[in-house]
Amino acid sequence: MSKKPAAGAPLWMVTFADLMSLLLTLFVLMLTFAKMDADKYQQIAGNMREAFGIQYIKKLAGVVEEDGGPAGIAARSRVPKVVQDLKIDDVLGDKPPEEVTQIEETLGEKVKAVIAEQIAKSMANVEEREGEVVVRFPAKIAFPPGVETLTTAFLVALNNLAVVIEKTDGEVIIAGHTDDRPISTAQFRSNWDLSTARANSVIHHLLELTTIEPGRLSAMGYADSRPLAPNDSEENRASNRRVEIIIRQKQIPPEQPKQP
Repeated sequence: MSKKPAAGAPLWMVTFADLMSLLLTLFVLMLTFAKMDADKYQQIAGNMREAFGIQYIKKLAGVVEEDGGPAGIAARSRVPKVVQDLKIDDVLGDKPPEEVTQIEETLGEKVKAVIAEQIAKSMANVEEREGEVVVRFPAKIAFPPGVETLTTAFLVALNNLAVVIEKTDGEVIIAGHTDDRPISTAQFRSNWDLSTARANSVIHHLLELTTIEPGRLSAMGYADSRPLAPNDSEENRASNRRVEIIIRQKQIPPEQPKQP
């Protein structure tokens, strides 16, 4: 009497089916790579990069905040280094070459371009003075109340601003300011400590994000000693609570006349 075979498929079918699945996956991948047009891919990628430019970086940097993440808490992980030249052709269009030099030499225009979104939302303002550009961020945008931690919204602007700072020469001063209301906590004895700690937080982030020489950076804490407006209303106090990034262009000494 012959032995009755076991019910179901033979055991070797399991191994055979796994092998066929792996081979199918391999051939699909090979077919995919075989049909990729590298030149066309590079062309599309280049067009996308030029089309979005700095704005695309902004959207990526702000995705945590926009998707409902902790908007008031700064990411502690290292931020990838972003080094991207401003596309001056996108701004100028068909303007003559003599105007290109003028815009390329205007530091204030470059700064305004990379934080245009924040300026439009009254999250920053730019003041151009002789030989320097002052970028101001309200404290309510840059830091949670009473602490020195950078907010996500501030990081978005700071990352874009770092692109310009890294490609300029000269001194960069980070200045922290508060209003006249005193603070005394376990971490900060006074507004002097708080304003200095906030300036230092910006310095540390720039050093992690860019290749800026540390000798170019300075941190200043002014507490309430340099108000923009009298501390006589909540609106004025809000304007006095701020952090300033002062970019001083390197002065080129005039060429000395040759001695006869």
